[in-house]
Amino acid sequence: MKNIDEIVDTTELLKKGIKNQLESATVTLQLVHQSEECPENISKVLYNQIGALVFCKEELDKLYECLNHLDSLIAFSKIIA
Repeated sequence: MKNIDEIVDTTELLKKGIKNQLESATVTLQLVHQSEECPENISKVLYNQIGALVFCKEELDKLYECLNHLDSLIAFSKIIA
C-alpha cells in the first residue's frame, strides 16, 4: 500500500498534468482558430471550445485552492487535537 507521501506526490502530478493538458489543448485550438485556412463555421466552434477550456482551467484552479485550504484545516485540526 502506498504511503501518504506517495499519494500526495501522485495527486500533485495528476493536478499539474491535467492543467498542462488543458493549456496545451487551448493553445492548439487557438492556433487552428487563428489560421487563415480555418473555415468560419469551424472557427466559431473552436472559439466556443477555447472558452470552455479556459473556464475549466479557471474552475480547476479554484478547486485546487479550496482543496489546499481544506488540507491545511485538516492538518491544523490534527495539531490541535
